[in-house]
Amino acid sequence: MKLPKRVPQHISETASFKLFSSKIPDNWIIRDITERDYGIDCYLELVNEDNELTGELALIQLKSRQSIPWTADDYYTLTGVDIATSNYWYKFAVPVFIFLADIDNKELYFISVDYHIKRNFSVFVEQRTFNYKFKKTNRFEGKDGVFSFKFIFYYEYYRQQFENELLFFLSNLQHFHDFQNEHYNQDFHLGIEDEDLIYFEAMHRNFKFLCTYLNIDNPIPKLSELKRRSREKFKEGYHYDLYEHDLTEWVGEFQKLTSEITKKLKQFLQGELHYWLIVNPTVFNYVSNIRED
Repeated sequence: MKLPKRVPQHISETASFKLFSSKIPDNWIIRDITERDYGIDCYLELVNEDNELTGELALIQLKSRQSIPWTADDYYTLTGVDIATSNYWYKFAVPVFIFLADIDNKELYFISVDYHIKRNFSVFVEQRTFNYKFKKTNRFEGKDGVFSFKFIFYYEYYRQQFENELLFFLSNLQHFHDFQNEHYNQDFHLGIEDEDLIYFEAMHRNFKFLCTYLNIDNPIPKLSELKRRSREKFKEGYHYDLYEHDLTEWVGEFQKLTSEITKKLKQFLQGELHYWLIVNPTVFNYVSNIRED
């Protein structure tokens, strides 16, 4: 009696999905989709350590190999992805990841589509073929694997905000310099007027975000903490949210951070050289010519 048989592709798809499901944290959510023919197999929703649903989503494409043939340099190149699929992934407003399952060894590896495209942009814009080069170090296993994935996820999740904050930083560099000098060694008891306070809050927010995104240590306290300290210092006759004492105390750190952010931005844009030269050469040239001091 002849009976239906499962095709090898379907067996591999099931095996890779089971492996993927077994590796992600138990409190994360896999959201299935009904249409899988367009390069997305499922949504992955990250849940924080307090088991709160964050609304932070990644789109996942699952690929599998019975056994991954790593090169001597611990790389594996995934070929055969249609350029239209890469274009589709690139247009999503949320991060897209490819997870590659090694069925025999029960191991899982990942790559960020957007990250890889921006660092190989000259090949991508040719719109012929585009391959994905997996690193063996990008193994999704245990706490280290989760940490690595989350690091790259947030890197992509906040990418548009980064580009906005980058432009704000560059367009305000001279203003930052003038503002910091203006509020250095002023009379400690003078209150910060609303106009300057609004500008300071914008500068503080900008530096805080860029330091976090570029992995720079930032010793400057949160704005709410600065205001709390100010209330304690000037509790008698307290009329302002901040005083010159508060700005003078941190002007030196802001100046150091300006230099450090500039240095990191040069490195960052150099890593995406062709992306910036094609998409926004003005920004690339401007950053390249900034003096770090």
